[in-house]
Amino acid sequence: MAFSGSVTGGQGGSTVMGNKRWKFGTYTNAEADSGGAITTGLSAIVACGVYPTSHVDNNMPKFTVSGGIITLVTDNGQDGNWWAIGT
Repeated sequence: MAFSGSVTGGQGGSTVMGNKRWKFGTYTNAEADSGGAITTGLSAIVACGVYPTSHVDNNMPKFTVSGGIITLVTDNGQDGNWWAIGT
């Protein structure tokens, strides 16, 4: 099984906050996987965060943002949640 990221939050996958949308969801890794890309459905992200729900080595995931995509680097097999605010 490979890395998988999904949008789970809000009506239709997002919640409107003023002129921004808030998206959130989960990510899962197979035992030997260490991250991947999450397509949020936003065109631009102004704030985001990730937090693991399975602490493999007690390391927080590292991430970069480009447009509406969050790219994670995690410990092998680490699963968790993510959120993003943007347009």
